[in-house]
Amino acid sequence: MPSYSPRYNIAPGNAIVAVRVEESGRTGCMMRWGYIPSWAKDPAALPMLHNARGETVADKPMFRTAFRRRRCLIPASGFYEWKTVPDQRSRQPFFISNKDGSPLSFAGIWCNAGTAEGERVDTCAILTTGANAVLEPIHYRMPVIIERKDWETWLNPDLADDALLMELIAPSDAEKMQAWGVAHAVNKVTNDNPALLLPIA
Repeated sequence: MPSYSPRYNIAPGNAIVAVRVEESGRTGCMMRWGYIPSWAKDPAALPMLHNARGETVADKPMFRTAFRRRRCLIPASGFYEWKTVPDQRSRQPFFISNKDGSPLSFAGIWCNAGTAEGERVDTCAILTTGANAVLEPIHYRMPVIIERKDWETWLNPDLADDALLMELIAPSDAEKMQAWGVAHAVNKVTNDNPALLLPIA
């Protein structure tokens, strides 16, 4: 897998690292975070589809083919979520990660599609599910996280067993996770440095 520079602040529309299975095996590649279905005639008219609800992904015409045939994993050391705080002008950002520092593997779907600029590019969305006990005080949704033991199942492009795949779409183990408030500097995507991860007082 090629070497990639670390990023600390990634927003929908940016290029992100994803892992999928190709003829040569598992391969890391860059995809645009913002799913465009292959049949879209006017991508600019679509909303930014950076997430897909895991509970309905197998049924929605927008996503169901990708769910059955084009699944990927999106590695990350953690992610940000925002909480509405009374008497605070802007929502409070939090950083969420594994307690042991191990990376997360988000469940993703992808599609090669035409962009509004007329280019062909691999695009992806991250699946979401209901929040676990760590996320509930912050937000009611969270990314679907695929455990290492289930990577083979999720990435297998020949597996189209909806029932088996849907078993993986569930809140992750809250006991393994942690969250802390971070500075509002993360709200500006041009800020991209390790200091963004530091907990605030």
